[in-house]
Amino acid sequence: MFNYFDKIHVFRKFLLSYILILIIPLLASFLIYQISVLKFKERAMDTSKSLLNQTINVIDQKNDDVEKFVYQMSLNPDVKQLMYRNSNTDKNVSYDIYKVRDSLSPYLYTSTFFRNFYIYFNQIDVIVSPESAFIRPKDYYNIHKYNALSFEDWNKSINKTYLSRYYLPATEVKMGKNKESIITYVQSIPFDSKANPKANIVMMINEKEITSFLNRISSRYAGAAFVYDDQGRIIASDHLDKNMISFNKSSGTYSIQNKKFMYIESKSNNNNWTYAAIISKEKLSEDAKFIQTISSLIAFFTIIVGIFIAILFSYKQSIPLNRLLGIMPLSETRKIKDPYDFLHSNVEEMIANNDHLKDQIQNQLPILQDSVIRKLVIGELPSSKEAMMLIDQAKLPLKGNFGYVGVVQIIHILKAMDKEMLEEMNVAQLVIQNELTDLFDGEALYCNFDVDQVVFLLSYDHKPSIQEAQKVDEALESLIKRLEEKYSLKVNIGLGRPFEQNTDIHQSYEEASISLPFIQSLDDEASVYKYEDQNPEGNIDYYYPIELELRLINAVTSGDTDEVQELFDKVYSENVEQRVLTQYIGNQLLASLNGTILRILAKNTQLNQVAVEDICNRIEELIGKKIDFKEDFKHIRGIFTEITQSIHERKFVGGQQVIYKLKEWIKQNFSDPDLTLYKIAEGVGFPEKMVPSIFKEHVGVNISDYIEDVRITFAKSKLIQTNESIEDIAEQSGYNSAHSFRRAFKRNTGSTPSEFRKMMKNVEK
Repeated sequence: MFNYFDKIHVFRKFLLSYILILIIPLLASFLIYQISVLKFKERAMDTSKSLLNQTINVIDQKNDDVEKFVYQMSLNPDVKQLMYRNSNTDKNVSYDIYKVRDSLSPYLYTSTFFRNFYIYFNQIDVIVSPESAFIRPKDYYNIHKYNALSFEDWNKSINKTYLSRYYLPATEVKMGKNKESIITYVQSIPFDSKANPKANIVMMINEKEITSFLNRISSRYAGAAFVYDDQGRIIASDHLDKNMISFNKSSGTYSIQNKKFMYIESKSNNNNWTYAAIISKEKLSEDAKFIQTISSLIAFFTIIVGIFIAILFSYKQSIPLNRLLGIMPLSETRKIKDPYDFLHSNVEEMIANNDHLKDQIQNQLPILQDSVIRKLVIGELPSSKEAMMLIDQAKLPLKGNFGYVGVVQIIHILKAMDKEMLEEMNVAQLVIQNELTDLFDGEALYCNFDVDQVVFLLSYDHKPSIQEAQKVDEALESLIKRLEEKYSLKVNIGLGRPFEQNTDIHQSYEEASISLPFIQSLDDEASVYKYEDQNPEGNIDYYYPIELELRLINAVTSGDTDEVQELFDKVYSENVEQRVLTQYIGNQLLASLNGTILRILAKNTQLNQVAVEDICNRIEELIGKKIDFKEDFKHIRGIFTEITQSIHERKFVGGQQVIYKLKEWIKQNFSDPDLTLYKIAEGVGFPEKMVPSIFKEHVGVNISDYIEDVRITFAKSKLIQTNESIEDIAEQSGYNSAHSFRRAFKRNTGSTPSEFRKMMKNVEK
């Protein structure tokens, strides 16, 4: 057993360790200023980079809205019709202009980017905006005057030149009495009309819409921020002094000129814009000095108080070690001079001889590995460094940073699973894991996702070659056949694009997941679905053409429920029965249907506002929840039917009120020989072009025939009850002459007015 002096030796070692720890803060205080500056610099760079990326995401979304608007306008039938007009004096051109202006109005309030925009029609030299139309483009220029461009330059370079996704950098524009810095976006349509564009869509975006996001960076670190395109043109800037930067034409990038600042940038893949931030080093130093003062005070206080605490802790910590050393048996064959050597050797020997402890440690490893695989797949590891640390800790056998992620989806038709079904699924997942192990010679990593999915990961120390990719495809096809032949287990497999660093594993998993069929069917043949074969960023292979969407919108707005149901049956049949929808394509179809609902709600003012808000909330809930295609399609169909029925009911009730007004007004004014549709429409406050159609729809006869019936009925009563002349009765009945009255009377009754009067008098006798 160890003697008293050995125990004192243990206590001294503890005390020395604590004192050294206490001295370290004092020594570190001399270096803390530089460290603080470096740390703040790193933090500022990371924060600014994060803010830049957030800004890119927001502005890219805004730019996407602009691109979608342009695409919609290129398909708009009203815009197309006006594009191919040859002259602004053509017949009905005014009506076409009105329809285009009416179709632009809803977009005015959808985004702040759409505050000022117009379409210039080249062949008729006309500008149409949401508020008005300008037969002379110069009138529009006088209201929105570019300081840097004359009217001729503006009209030629902005309106009459073919431009595609073109951005004119921020320039000063006089908007009425105010001046604004405007970024101009131009897109010519049709898209393939480079030689002779029919129209140019022009968006005038206030620079503040972009600088408001950049200001979060420039104001935080007393610096500046700006955006430039691939030609080096500065599109927008915030607090930028151009003397601070210089442009390198060969590399096409900017660099900092003033050593008082730091420079970072990040590039958008959406439109090749580069977002740059300039950070003041002085601002960072101020923050670092404050930290240095606080840290020094804390270090000094720690030394004073820590000496007393070290003595107490050293004593307490030495007690259990002394007891442990006291009960350790000494080997007779060796002499231990240092108690720590003795303790280390014996504990090491205990662990080496304890098979149970080894087994416990080994059993925990698969659980840790499963957890790390899940984190990699679902993207919970924000940095490559953190990912590598966990991979090493879990001893994951990754060959390198290249590879594939795939999802094996068990095909079943049950929506809810009982306990027995869950057990069967667990067995199926275990079978799939065993087959993956055999198929890839133990090199596949996997984990269970949900109750019906197994995610697997294949890694390489180099970028997979074409031959290796083919081997993977063949192996997965073989897996499908083996599972079906050996276990009667039917699966689909989704495969993402190859990843090239461990932080991209999550992206590859997402691609694999969305490439799987949207609707499972035990009757369909199992297959491998590769994300890269489906090209989700290109053509969207679902059936919902623009012509069908327009028919659906017209059916809803006219209140035709039967037509709406028939069109939905067609959409369902074409997409579900004739096509194999993937997750991505199914999502796109549902999103398109939701977009149609929103367009109907935006244009239709007949609906109750409370009902509109309720429908919008239901659509948001639908978008936010996990997608079940059949259920969601049924829900959307129900919303369309609900809107259609509501419009039909409102049209019927509203139409009856209009008909009542029309009939009453006609009864009071039928004697006017110059009675016209315009006068009738003005009298009841209803659009002239809609009066004949709504009257015919609700009454069943033309309004002109109804007016003639009212006049003839009045004339009959006069002929029977009075002895007034035919000419006087014709004038009172609303006819310009007795001749026209006689013709109308005979056409209506089969006899002349004189014959009718004579016949009625004979009847009375």
